[in-house]
Amino acid sequence: MRILSRNYLAISVALLALLLGLACGQAEDPLIEIRKLHDEGRYAATVDQLRILVDQDPSRAETQFLLGTALLLSGNGGLAVWPLRAATKSPKYAIEARMLLARSMVESRTAPDAIPVINEVLELEPENIPAMVLRIQAYQSTGANDEALADIERVLELDPTNIPVLVPRVTALIVTEQIEEAEIAIEEARERLDNTDEEVDPTFRAMLCVARGMFAHEKGESEAAEAQYGECLEQFPGHPMVVQETARFYELIDQPDRAIEILEEAYELTGNSVFRMALAQRMKRAGDAEEQERLLRLEAEERPSTTAWFTLADFYVGRDEFDEALEAFDHALAISPNPPETLLFAYADTLVQAEQFDKARGLVEGFEQSALRDLILGRILLAQGDPAGALVSFESGILLWPNNPAARFLAGQAAEHMGDFDRAISEYRESIRANPARTEAGLQLAELYYLQGHFMDALDAVQRYMQAHPGDVDGILMGIRVAHKARRFGIASEGLTRLSEKPEHAGMAVAEHATLLAESSPDGATTAVKTVEDSDLDLTDPINAPALRVLLTYLAKLEEHEKAEKRIGSALGAHPEAAVFNELNGQMLSAKGESPEKAREAFDRALELDPEHAEALVGLAALSAEAGEVDAALAFYDRAAKLDSEDSTAVLAAAKLELGAGRTAAAQARFEALLQDHPRDSGAAIELARILADQGKFEAGLEYAHRAEWLRAPEAEETLASIEGLRARRGAAGNAPAASE
Repeated sequence: MRILSRNYLAISVALLALLLGLACGQAEDPLIEIRKLHDEGRYAATVDQLRILVDQDPSRAETQFLLGTALLLSGNGGLAVWPLRAATKSPKYAIEARMLLARSMVESRTAPDAIPVINEVLELEPENIPAMVLRIQAYQSTGANDEALADIERVLELDPTNIPVLVPRVTALIVTEQIEEAEIAIEEARERLDNTDEEVDPTFRAMLCVARGMFAHEKGESEAAEAQYGECLEQFPGHPMVVQETARFYELIDQPDRAIEILEEAYELTGNSVFRMALAQRMKRAGDAEEQERLLRLEAEERPSTTAWFTLADFYVGRDEFDEALEAFDHALAISPNPPETLLFAYADTLVQAEQFDKARGLVEGFEQSALRDLILGRILLAQGDPAGALVSFESGILLWPNNPAARFLAGQAAEHMGDFDRAISEYRESIRANPARTEAGLQLAELYYLQGHFMDALDAVQRYMQAHPGDVDGILMGIRVAHKARRFGIASEGLTRLSEKPEHAGMAVAEHATLLAESSPDGATTAVKTVEDSDLDLTDPINAPALRVLLTYLAKLEEHEKAEKRIGSALGAHPEAAVFNELNGQMLSAKGESPEKAREAFDRALELDPEHAEALVGLAALSAEAGEVDAALAFYDRAAKLDSEDSTAVLAAAKLELGAGRTAAAQARFEALLQDHPRDSGAAIELARILADQGKFEAGLEYAHRAEWLRAPEAEETLASIEGLRARRGAAGNAPAASE
C-alpha cells in the first residue's frame, strides 16, 4: 500500500541575537521586537522565538496569533493551524485569526476544513466580503460550484464593482453547465475590466481570456476555442496560468504534441522553471518516466535549489528508488543551511521507507513539534511490525493534527494490520475528507468495501479516488471491477475503454474484461476465450501478454491444449527472446501434462532472459513441489516473493507447502509474516486460525477466523464452527493439551 502523503512540520533557526538581547534585559516585552520584524516582513525570523514564548505562556492570545501569522507567511500554512485556532478564542482576534486560519487551510490544501471557519467569521460579520471571497475559493477547490455561485451573487449585491469575483463566476457557471448564463457573465466581466478606472491586476484579464476559451470548448466550438487560446498566448505569452491552461486544452483535444510545444516555447521565451516542471508533469501523465527524470534532474543541476532537489527526490520515492531519493535529499540539505520543515519530514519519511530506522529516529528526535515526531515514530513502528504501537503513536499525532490526511491514512493502515478493518474504514474516510488527493485512502477504502460485498459504497469511494488521481491504473482497474459487481456495466465499460486507450494497457484491459465475464457467465471459460480472440490485439506482441495469459489459462480449463500450444508457438515465433512468452510456454506445458523437464527448460529460459521474472520462479517452485523437492520449491517461492512484495501468492503457496510437509511451526511463522504485510489475505487468516486452534490457543484462533469472516472468506463460517467445537471437546476432556507437532 503506497503512501502518497507529504505532511510536514519544521525546525527553524533560533533568533540568537534576540534571545541574547532579552537575556540582558534589553526589552521588557519580547513581542515588541517581534512586531517590528513582522512590520519589516521578516516572518520566518520570528518563528523559533514565538514557539518558545508560546510554550512559556500558551494562554497569551497575541503570541499565538503572531506565531500563526509568522508560520503562514513564511510558507508553513499547515503548521499555522494550531496557534491560529488558539488565537480565535480571544475576542480581539476572533475575526482576524479565523481569516488567517481559513487561509492557511486553503493554502495547505485542506479547503473543506476552511469552510466551517469562514462560516464562523460570517456569523460574526455577515457582510464580510473578504471572508465570502475566501469561501468562494474554498468552495471551488472542493467542487462546490453551486455554493460558490451563491456567495458570488451575494458579494456582487454588497459590492457591484467587485472585480475579483467576476472570473470565478464565469468558471463556476461553465462547470455547472449554465452555458447561457456563462456567456452573459463573460461579457459582463469583459465590459467591467475594459471600463474600470481602477488599476486591474493583469492576472484577472488573463483569467478571463482563458475562461472565454473554456467557454467555447464547452459549447463544442473547437475552432473558436483554439483561436481564443491562441489569442491568450499572444497577449500573455509568458503567463504561467495562460500557458498551462492552453497546453491543457490541447491535451483535452488529443493534441499532446502541441501541448508539449507550447510549454517548451514558453520555457525558451522566459526561462521560467514552472514551464520545465509542467513539462515534467506532462511526461509523467504520458508514462515517460525517463524523460520526466531527465527534466527534473536538469532543473536540479542547472538551477540548484531546495525545491528542485526535493522534487527530484519525490520522483524517486514514487518509484521506490530510495537510494537515489536519499542522494537527492542530501543535495537539498547541502544547499539549505536552515532546512525547511517540508524537507526534514520528507527526508525522515524516506529513511523509513528505505528501512534506515535508526537514522530516521535520530533525525526526528530533534523535531520540536511532537505531532511530526509521532507520525514518523509511528511509521517506524509500523514498518517494524508493531501496528499496535504505531496506532498509539498516530493517535497522539492526530490529537494535535486531526485533519492531517497522511496521519489518518497511516492510522488506517495500522488498524488493518491489527485486523480492525472497521477502524481502518473510519480512518480512511477521515483521510479522504481531509484531502482525497494526498493518499491512497480512497482506493484502500474501495477495496475494503469490495471485499465485504458493499459494491455501491466501493464504487463511490473509487470514483472519489479517481477524481483526485485521474490517471491511476490501479484505480481504473478497481473501478472496473467494482462497477461490474454493482451491475453498473456502463461505468465498467467506460473504465475498460479508458484503460485500453493507451497501447501499453490495452492487453490489460482485454484480460480484465475476459476475466470478469468468465466469473459472471454460466459458460465462463468459453466466454473468456471468445472475448480475447475477438479483440483486435496482436497476441504475438509482448506488450499484450496479459491478454494472452488469460487466453491460455481458460484454454487449459477447456482442455484445448493444442490450440493453446499454437497460440504460444506463434508468440514465441515472433519474439523468441521475450521472457514472458517463454514463461507462458512453461505454464502451457505444465497444464498440458508434458514432462516436467520441458516445462522447467521453458521457465529456465525465461529467467535467463530476465532474472527477475517472478512468474517463472513460481512455475519452477510448483514443479519442485510436485516432485517432492520441498526446500527447492521454498527457495523459488522466496525469490519470487522478494521480487514482487505487493503479491502474496508466492508467500501463501510457500506457507501452505510448509504446512503440507508437516512443518507446522515454520508454516505458522510464514502465515504470521504474510498477514503482517498483507492483512487482507483471508486464506492465510483461515490457515493460521486452524493452526492456533490445534495448539489450544482458541481465542487467538477465533480472532483470525473472525478476520476471515469479515473478509467474506467462504471457509470462515465452517472454521469458526470447527474451532468452537474443538474448544468444547477440549473443555469436556479437561483441557487436554493439543498433540505435539
